[in-house]
Parts: sequence; structure tokens; C-alpha cells
Amino acid sequence: MLIILFHGFYTNLQNRIGVYLWKQIKYKPLSAAQCAAIKGILLHKSLKSIRPKTFMTYVSDLQKCPWEYNKREDKLLKKAFRNCCNASHSMIINQQNAPLGQQLQYETNPKMVTVNEKIYNLLPETSPFTNKLFDTCAVVGNGGILQHSYCGSEIDKNEYVFRLNLPPMTLAEDIGTRSDLVTANPSIPLRRYQKLQESRKPFAEHLKNYGSAIFLLPAFAYVSSTDVCFRVLYTVRDFNLPNQVVFFHPEYLKNLSIYWGNKGIRAKRLSSGIMVVSAAIELCKKVTLYGFWPFPQDLDGNTIPHHYYDDKEPSPGFHSMPDEFYFYTQMHIKGTIQLKVGQCS
Repeated sequence: MLIILFHGFYTNLQNRIGVYLWKQIKYKPLSAAQCAAIKGILLHKSLKSIRPKTFMTYVSDLQKCPWEYNKREDKLLKKAFRNCCNASHSMIINQQNAPLGQQLQYETNPKMVTVNEKIYNLLPETSPFTNKLFDTCAVVGNGGILQHSYCGSEIDKNEYVFRLNLPPMTLAEDIGTRSDLVTANPSIPLRRYQKLQESRKPFAEHLKNYGSAIFLLPAFAYVSSTDVCFRVLYTVRDFNLPNQVVFFHPEYLKNLSIYWGNKGIRAKRLSSGIMVVSAAIELCKKVTLYGFWPFPQDLDGNTIPHHYYDDKEPSPGFHSMPDEFYFYTQMHIKGTIQLKVGQCS
């Protein structure tokens, strides 16, 4: 029996040493010259000129290069976003930037809506981000690349954590447990919770997964979104949840779309991810992205789901995920955001 136990311990030790040595080889840092060459390609070549598998290899190699914060580039980028969009004051519609009687144009069509007493009373007095600047922020995407990433504890150490589209809070060791702001696509209450016109308790129970996080919704993106977004707010109030429900200002989203359109992103509408990343750049001193990966294979070529929590395919043509990711990669290289792909430990 003792021999068997010792053999098992010895075999396990060998396996651990093997994994350790394999990781040392796999994640061995690249030389300064190799890193400079990869960065040069990704900064100066268009995404269309690089094959997807080659691009994946470049991103994988980029993770083996040291990331350095660039104060000058970050200052320039923050200034550009403030000039175009001004997230701290303009991202959230509130009683100051949408006074009673003002007309708002929907983000995606020319229809106008008047800020009447009903709408006005649903709005916060001011933006919750006025004069706020967080030290460290994590923007957590929902990509399948998060599976087995072990990024959870690293994510939770950030001062502020952004999440997208009410994701299931499973796989804590990979995605973390904290949430400070969570976006909510109107399609979730529309399709999964009967437009919140029947029993709202299941939806309220789901919202409890995010603690006291702020919920951010695009109530004025589409005419069809408005009422269901209001019902999300009513649900939070009726069930005495500790959350604040706020809405994107449509003018902010239109300005953001113009900004990224001038950079080359052509899509029917920006994804929630790039909306939040753009805001985080303004609101945070240091921004780290997790779970952003638009490809069906991981860095080792293994097939992964589009989301860490399901096997659904992305809707083709609606968002421009590869283009958005390419800009994240370039910002990573310039030292303005840090892009984490693959394992954190």
C-alpha cells in the first residue's frame, strides 16, 4: 500500500513538473526585437491584409511581450474621447442633460421623444460618473476565451468592474464575482422574461447575481426598447433591489458611433463591448480587458464557444467584432489599455 501511495505521489509530482516546464516554454517571453516586429506589423497593417490564423498567432505572441503603460498616449486618447463624447457627463441621460420638455432623437432613427414628467422622474438628478476617475478598471467581455483562464481573482482586485449584457455569474475562478456596472441588452427581458409583462420575480432573482451594481440600458436606441427598459427599472424598484437603473444618452451613442466610424469601424451598430471600453478609457486611469476574443479557436487552436456560458454563434454582420478587437490590440500596443487573452495564472 505504501509503495502504491508513493508511486501515485511521484507520478503526480512528475505531471506537475511537466506542466510547469511546458508553461515555461509556452509562455517564454519574446526578445525585444521580436516584440518590436510584431507590434510594428499590428500597428501599420490593416486587419484585412492579415490572415485570421496569422493574426491569432501575432496576438498570442503579443501576450509574451511586456505591457507598458504610456502616459502620453493615454492622455491623448482620453482627450479625444472627452472631446467627442464626454462619458462622465454625457453617457448617462439625467435631469441635467435632459431637462423637462426637451426633445431627444432616438439613436437609430429620426423619431423624437419628449422628456415628459414620467420620463423625467425616472432619470437620476446627475450622472453617477460626474467627476469620477477610478484607479483600475476591468471590462469583462463574455468570450469563450474566458473558460479556464483563471482570471477571476485578478478581475476582482480592480477598483471598478464593468460587465456586459447580464451574463451568468458562473465560473467564478475565470470571470470573478464582483460587478459595479452591468449593461443589459433589451432583448434579454424581451425574449427570456416575456417582456416583463408577466411574472417579474425570475428576472428580479437573476438581477441579484450582480450585487449592488448599476444597470445600464439603451432605452432610447430603438423605439421598441423604451418600454421594456422602463420595466427593468420598475422591477428593480418594486422588488426593492439595491441597484440603480440608468440609460445611455442617445446623443452620446451617436457621437461614439461617429468617432469609431471615422476610425474605420463599419457596422449597423457598435457592440456593447466597445461602448463600455470607450467609456472606461475616460473614467479609469488604467483599463484591462478580459474575455474579448472574436475567433472560434483559442490561442492553441482549440475550438471554443462564442460565449463562455453557451454555444451560440454570433449574429453575422450586425457588429464588427474583429475590427473592434483589432483596435483593442493596437491600443494595447500603444500602452493605453491592457488586453488579457488566455490564462492569467
